[in-house]
Amino acid sequence: VSVYEAIPFKTRHHHFRYVDPVDILSIVQNNNLRYNRFEKVHISIDHESFTYVPEALYDPSAWYEYLGFVASGIKKDDVVSSMMVEGKCCVFQYPLPVRKLLSTLYPTSQIHHLSESLVDFLGREVGEHDTLFALMHRDDMYVFVFEDQSLTLVNRYHAPDVQDRLYYILLACKHRKLSPRKVNVKITGSKDAVEDLNQALSKYFIHVHQSDWKNGWRLPLSLQNPMDIFEFYCMHHANRRRNV
Repeated sequence: VSVYEAIPFKTRHHHFRYVDPVDILSIVQNNNLRYNRFEKVHISIDHESFTYVPEALYDPSAWYEYLGFVASGIKKDDVVSSMMVEGKCCVFQYPLPVRKLLSTLYPTSQIHHLSESLVDFLGREVGEHDTLFALMHRDDMYVFVFEDQSLTLVNRYHAPDVQDRLYYILLACKHRKLSPRKVNVKITGSKDAVEDLNQALSKYFIHVHQSDWKNGWRLPLSLQNPMDIFEFYCMHHANRRRNV
C-alpha cells in the first residue's frame, strides 16, 4: 500500500440510500481519483441493507425479493447481487443514481458489500470448533457465525454500547443454538470497546479471544486504532483472493 486515506462525506445523512452522487463526484474530482490513474478499482459498500442466500436456494429472476424480507422501502432498481466464493449470494442495496455515477466513473470496477470481504478474511481464522466473530467499529457491530467451518449467520447491528453488543451476541448464539461452553468468541475493535465487551462476555462464555491485529497481521505499529484501517485490510486480502 502506498497511500491510504479516509475521506468523509459532506452529507448529514448516515444512511447509504441518502448519499448524494454530487458528493461522490466532488470527492473524485477534488482528490484526483480519475479512472485512468488506476489499473483496477474495487468498490466496497457498507450498510445494513443486505442479506445472504445459499446458492442452491437462489433464484436469479427474483434477486430483489430476498432483500425485501429484511429491509423495508427498498426499490427494485436499487438492489444488486454478487456470488461469493463459498456458494452464497449476497443481495444488497446499491442505489441506482449512485450506481450510474460510479459505473460511468469506473466502468470496469468490481462492486461488493463490505461484509463479503469480512467473511472471506475472517473465515481463515476458523478452526474445527464453532466460532462467532464480533467486529465493532464506531456505533455499529458485525456478527459472523461459522459452524463446521461454514458461514451460517451474518448481520450488522447498531450497537453503540457494551450492553447492546452483548445482547446481539447472545441473541445470535440463541438463534444458532450455540453452547456458551463450547463456542469460540473472537472480538475485535478499538481497544476500549474490546476490553469492555471482553469483560461482559466472560460472564457467559468460556472461550473468548481478542484478535491482535497489529502483531498478528503485521499492521503498522504506529496505528493507534486498528479499526481505522481494518476494513481496507480485509478488502485488500479478499480482492487478492478473488483475482487468483
